[in-house]
Amino acid sequence: MKYIADLHIHSHFSRATSKTLTPEYLDYHAGLKGIKVVGTGDFTHPGWLDELKEKTEPDGNGLFKLKSNYKLESPLGNNDTHFLLTAEISNIYKRGGKVRKVHNVVLVPGFEEAEKINQRLIDIGGNLTSDGRPILGLDSRDLLEIVLECGENNYFIPAHIWTPWFSMLGSKSGFDSLKECFADLSPHIHTIETGLSTDPPMNWLCSFLDNVTLVSNSDAHSPDRLGRNANVFNTELDYFSLVEALKTGDPEKYHGTIDMFPQEGKYHYDGHRKCNICWDPVETLKHNEICPACKKPVTVGVMNRVIQLTDREDISARPNKLPFKSIIPLPEILSEIAGVGVKSKKVAEEYSQIIQKLGKELDILLEMPIEEIEKKTSKTLGEAIRRMRNREIIIREGYDGEYGVIKVFKNGEAKNFEATNALFHIEKPAPPEKRALINFDLKGIQNLIHKKAELENLAAEKEQKYKTQKAQQSTFDNLNTEQFAAVQHIEGPSLIIAGPGTGKTKTLTGKIAWLIGNHHTKPEEILAITFTNKAAGELKERLEAILKSKTQSGEVTVSTFHAFGLAILKDFNVEFNRNANFILVDENLKREIIKSISKEKGSEAKKLSAEISKIKKGSLPENPFFKKYENELQKLNAFDLDDLIEKPVQLLSENKEITKKLRDKYQFIFVDEYQDTNDTQYKLLRLLAPDSNSNLCVVGDANQSIYGFRGANSGYISKFSEDYPKAKIFRLTKSYRCSQTILTASSNVIEQSGLLEGLNEGVQISISEQPSGAAEAEFIARQIVDLVGGVSFFSIDSSVAQGDKNDTIGSLSDLAVLCRTRNQFEAITKALRDHHVPYQEAGTIPYFQQEPFQSFTDITGAFLLDSFEQAALVFKLKKKNISQLQFELVKTQLKKPDVNSFLDFVKKEYFDKEEIHPNEWKRFINLATEKKSVSEFLQFLKLGLGTDAHNKSLEAVSVMTLHASKGLEFECVFIPGCEKGLLPYTLYKDEVDEDEEKRLLYVGMTRAKKLLYLTNAKTRTIRGRKFNLPKSPFLNSIQQELLMQIKNRPPQKEKEQDNQLSLF
Repeated sequence: MKYIADLHIHSHFSRATSKTLTPEYLDYHAGLKGIKVVGTGDFTHPGWLDELKEKTEPDGNGLFKLKSNYKLESPLGNNDTHFLLTAEISNIYKRGGKVRKVHNVVLVPGFEEAEKINQRLIDIGGNLTSDGRPILGLDSRDLLEIVLECGENNYFIPAHIWTPWFSMLGSKSGFDSLKECFADLSPHIHTIETGLSTDPPMNWLCSFLDNVTLVSNSDAHSPDRLGRNANVFNTELDYFSLVEALKTGDPEKYHGTIDMFPQEGKYHYDGHRKCNICWDPVETLKHNEICPACKKPVTVGVMNRVIQLTDREDISARPNKLPFKSIIPLPEILSEIAGVGVKSKKVAEEYSQIIQKLGKELDILLEMPIEEIEKKTSKTLGEAIRRMRNREIIIREGYDGEYGVIKVFKNGEAKNFEATNALFHIEKPAPPEKRALINFDLKGIQNLIHKKAELENLAAEKEQKYKTQKAQQSTFDNLNTEQFAAVQHIEGPSLIIAGPGTGKTKTLTGKIAWLIGNHHTKPEEILAITFTNKAAGELKERLEAILKSKTQSGEVTVSTFHAFGLAILKDFNVEFNRNANFILVDENLKREIIKSISKEKGSEAKKLSAEISKIKKGSLPENPFFKKYENELQKLNAFDLDDLIEKPVQLLSENKEITKKLRDKYQFIFVDEYQDTNDTQYKLLRLLAPDSNSNLCVVGDANQSIYGFRGANSGYISKFSEDYPKAKIFRLTKSYRCSQTILTASSNVIEQSGLLEGLNEGVQISISEQPSGAAEAEFIARQIVDLVGGVSFFSIDSSVAQGDKNDTIGSLSDLAVLCRTRNQFEAITKALRDHHVPYQEAGTIPYFQQEPFQSFTDITGAFLLDSFEQAALVFKLKKKNISQLQFELVKTQLKKPDVNSFLDFVKKEYFDKEEIHPNEWKRFINLATEKKSVSEFLQFLKLGLGTDAHNKSLEAVSVMTLHASKGLEFECVFIPGCEKGLLPYTLYKDEVDEDEEKRLLYVGMTRAKKLLYLTNAKTRTIRGRKFNLPKSPFLNSIQQELLMQIKNRPPQKEKEQDNQLSLF
C-alpha cells in the first residue's frame, strides 16, 4: 500500500505552538493534505499522553486511530488517518570540551514503551511537564541507549541534522559525523532527518551518510503545516513495516521524500539578519566568516556546513539514491497568485474551494495532471504547479532565522497570466530558469576550504607545540614571583594571605611538591587540612599531577578538619571506650537520642542539643543530663559530630605520649582557609604545632571570613604573628580569576582599596532593579538564555537569545545564581524551568544531610555496628524494625565490594518507594560512584558541606546560597536580592554582623570571572509574606563608573506562528 507519512510534529503542549494541535484537528488536516500516517509528537509530556489515550485507540499494528466520536466533518468525507507515537527530545550537554545541543526524534509502537522511556527520563532528573519537547542535560548517545533498553522495537532518528543551533551536525553546537555523536552506538542509527533547510541532494554530498535512510518531516507547530516535508512508503499499514522500511531503505518499500525547497528554510545560507547580510558559502569564505557590519562571526547556515563536511564533488556518486520531490504548499502558491497574505481570508476560501474540486493537497501538487488542474480551476494555478514540479522558480534564500521566499512568477506576471491566453494575445513572458539541485562550483569551493583548513592546521600545530613545551616545563616555572617566594620558604611558620583567584591551591600544592622534590621530605610527614571534601579532592588531584606519582601523593595526608579528627578517634578509640567500628551521630540522630532519654520533643530537644554542644566546647559546665547523653553514646559505640574535634583536643591536652606521636609524625602542617577556623580547630592546631618555629603554613584571607554563625574567627589570622613571632608573611596580590572592574567594585563593598590586581580591565557590572521577585527571576532567566545562545528555537527566533552566544560563556555550567537564602530559590528555579534551563541547587546544608537521606545514612550506618543491640537501638530511634537474623544477613552483604548495590539493597528493604524520589536517589547514588567502601561513603555524607553537593561537570546553571559558593568560580554570576533585609540579612534576626554581610557579598562578587549581575526587586514574597525592601546600602559604595544599569525589557509573547513559515 502506497501512503504518505509525516513523523515529526508537535502538540499544543509544546512551546510556541497552535492550540489546535489536538488529535481531532491533526486527523482533519492530515485528511485534507493526503497524509495517511502522522506522528503524534510530544509523547514525553504526561498531559499529551493522557489526551492521546483518551482520544485514540490502537489499530493492533503499532499505530492508533482517532475514536469516531472525536472526528471532525471533512469536505473530503471520512478520512482514515493513523497516528504513530513520537517525541522530540532536546539534549544539551558537554562533550569534547564543547557544549552540544542536539535534537532527536523517538518512535515507539505503544503507550507502554512511551511510559518506560518517560520514567527513565524522570529517574535521571528530566522535567517532562514544562514543554512538549523536554530539554535534558543528557548525552545523545545515552538517550539512544535508554530508548533501545526500553523496547526492542523503539526507533531513534537524529532530528533536522544540519540546523546550526540544535542538531547532530549543526555548525554551532553539533559534531562532524554521526559516529562522533553516537560513538559505540552509532550502528543503531539507520535513519536521519534532513530538516527544512536541506533536501536529499545536499545530503548526498557526504559519503558518511550513504548508509542511512534520509527522511523529511514537517516539524509542524500547527496542523495546517503538516506535509511541508513528508515521506512516501509502500508497505503494509503498520508500525513495524514502516520502521523496517526506514531501517533498510529498500526502494520497493520506501519511495523517498517530499521536501519544501531547502532555500526556503531559515538557516539555508549564511549571514546576520540584524545586519541584513545574506551570503552564499563563497562570499562567507571570502569574508572569513566575519560580518562587515558588526565585525562578529556570521551564523553559518546549512549549505555552508554541508560543504564543510562534504567529500564529494558529484552528487551522482551517492549510491542507493531515493526519489524526492520539491513542493511549495498550496496556500503559498494561492497567496502569490492573489497577491495577498498566506493567512488571508481570500486564500483560505480559495484553498477550501480547490480542495473540494480537486481533492487532497499533496495529490494536487504532485500527481494530478496539469490539464485537469487547469480545467477545474485556472490556467494560472496549473502553470504555477507545472513550474514548481519542473523547478522553474525564483528564490530568495533563507538565512540566520529568516525564512526564504520561493516564487513561481515574476513580479506582476501572475496577475496578467490569464490574459496572455486570451483571444488577443499579450506576449507571454518566459518562465524562470530551471533551478539546479546544487548551484555552486563545488570543486572551487572545496579548494578554498582545503586551503583554509591547511592554514588552520598549521596554526593549531604551532599552538599545540607551544602547549606541550609549556606542560613540559617545571611546575615551579608556572608560578609568579609572589607564589614562588611562598613555595621556597621551608623552615618555620608562614602565613600566606591569598585573595580570590590568586592561586592559593596552586601555591599550596607547589609548596608540598617543593618539600618532597627539592627538600626530600617524606610524603607521610606532611599533613594538609582543608575545609571541604571538594577542596581536599582537588588538592589530592593536583598533587598527583605535579608529583606524577599516585603513591607519593597518596602518602600525603590531605583531609578536612573533621576527617582528620575522625582519623584520630579511629586510631585511639580505646581511649574513649569505643571500638574501631563506632558510628557517627549526626544532628538528626542526636536529637532522636535526646528524645529517647529525656522524653523532650521538638524545640526542647533542639535546645538540649545546643546545650550539649556548648558544654563540649567549654562554654557551659557539665550537668547530669550531659553525662546521661555521653553514656548513651558509649552504649551505642558512637560519637557525635562535636566529638570529632573536641575529643582529639581533649586527648592531646591530656595524653602527652599520643601528642608527641602525632607531632613526630606530621613534621609539616598546611591549613587552607585559615580565616574559617573556630576556637576548637585553633586549639587542635596549637597542640600539633606549639613551638614558635613549628613548620606550620596557613593560607587565608580575612576578607573572605563568612562563617561567623559556625563559630569561625577571622581574628586568628592577625593573631598568627603573635602565636608565631618568627612567622614569614607572604601576600598573593595577582588575581587570575576576576577582572579589575569586579575586584575594584567588590573591594568598595568591604571599604578597602588596592587589594588585588585583576587579569584585565573587564566590562562593567550590570545592575538592574525589577518590580518584583518574580520579575527579577524572569530577568535572570532571560539573560542566561541570551548568554548561552538560547536553549530552544523559540529563544533564538523571538530574540530572547541572539544565537551568537556570548564569547565569554561556553555553557550552562559557567553560570551561577547566588542567593542570600534558600527562600529565594523558588522564584529563580521556576523562571529557569519556564525557560527550559537545566539547573542544580546547593545550599549551606547539603541535600544529603536532610531527610530522607539523613535517615537513610543512619540506617545504613547501623549495619556497620558490631552488635545487634546497638543497631536495633538506631532502628528504634528511626522508627524502623529489624530482627537479629536480618541484621546478620545484611552484614554479609557489606563484604561485597559494590557500594551502589548495597545502598540499593538498603533502600529497597527499609524505605518505601514514595520516601525517596527517583530523581533524588539517582543524584544521591552518583555520589557513591568513586567511594571504595560503604564506610567511606557514609563518612563523606556525615562530614560533607553544601559545596560538596555541587557537581561542576553537570551541564546546568548553579543555583546556590552565597555561603555554599565559597571556593567555586564561574564565568558569569548573578546575585539577586541586593536589598536591605537580605543583604545585609535582617529579616528574621535581631542582631546582624554587618561587616560579615559585606564580606559575604564580596565573596559572591569575586566568584565571577568575567560577568557580574547585581539585581534587586521593589517587592518580593518570602515565606508567604510580602516585603517592600530598599536597595542594599552596600551597592551605594560601588563606584558608579563601574556599573551599567539595565532597563526592563518587556517579555516576548509566544506566538504560535513564531516557528512557522511566514512569507509575507
